[in-house]
Amino acid sequence: MEVLFTFHADDAEMYFGKTPVSVDMGTALYMLQQKDSMPQGKAWGDSFPAVVNHTSSSVARHHPDFLAAKQGDFDAAIRLVDDLVKDEKVIDVATRFPEAHVAYIHRQNGTGINMIPAAFAAKFSAAGMTVEDDIIAITNVSHTDASDVARLSRRMRFEGNVTKGASYIILDDFITSGAELRDMRDYISSKGGNVVMITTFGHGSFGKLTDIRIDNDYKNKLREAGITDQDLRKYGIASEIGCLTISEAAKLSRVVNASAKKRTPQVVERFSVARQEQSTVSAMAKDVSGTEEKMTNHVQDTSISRSYVHR
Repeated sequence: MEVLFTFHADDAEMYFGKTPVSVDMGTALYMLQQKDSMPQGKAWGDSFPAVVNHTSSSVARHHPDFLAAKQGDFDAAIRLVDDLVKDEKVIDVATRFPEAHVAYIHRQNGTGINMIPAAFAAKFSAAGMTVEDDIIAITNVSHTDASDVARLSRRMRFEGNVTKGASYIILDDFITSGAELRDMRDYISSKGGNVVMITTFGHGSFGKLTDIRIDNDYKNKLREAGITDQDLRKYGIASEIGCLTISEAAKLSRVVNASAKKRTPQVVERFSVARQEQSTVSAMAKDVSGTEEKMTNHVQDTSISRSYVHR
């Protein structure tokens, strides 16, 4: 058994190696629900190509149809995409991967569905490529104003049919950390598909984006910080360090190193006590393994710190 969380009145601690990392209660509860649904991902290959994108996020956001497209207006999304997507780039991708299937992220945005990815995918359909519409996000991950640890921990999960053995190009409207695209790649890979390229409508550093894969320097940094593949798996973040994007790796390194510097004798003692309590809290672990409601009630009903144990 190993400690997943130590819960306090208002927050919780998670553990990478021997480093306790503070996390808000909502994120901890979210992680308890999502961890067992993590797909089996694969490390990035050495030859995975650079992301192809078409415009800057700033230009896109100033387009008159942008907000309507984000909130579910497909006609507005088509006008936006027609104005800003570079047809020659779409044709180049279609020429390089003529047999690949195209999958895009369906994402809730407020009360509507963000239609920019669907309109972007329609460009590839017009170029003669097969677009699959039934792979959908089943978690509503909001990263607005979220902390680094919340962004890392709240993973996007998917459902839908994947054509086993087919090559896939996956796309989204914008790319920041690449985390949601990585989650989609992991899902498709776990179902027998092979993701060969990522393309996005826009990017904040348009023209400068070359690679989103974790590099060897960050692999070494994470391992030096005591982070293991098992740490990532137990929280449902990734199958292994090699699956992370470079942005995710940077956030994780930053979170753990900052937490390690703040370690006090009291924190170390609390972690030691949590490990010693493992044998006495397994019943609690069973009680809270199901739902957020059960966990919330438990936290509200107790004034002392207790641990959630992973078998």
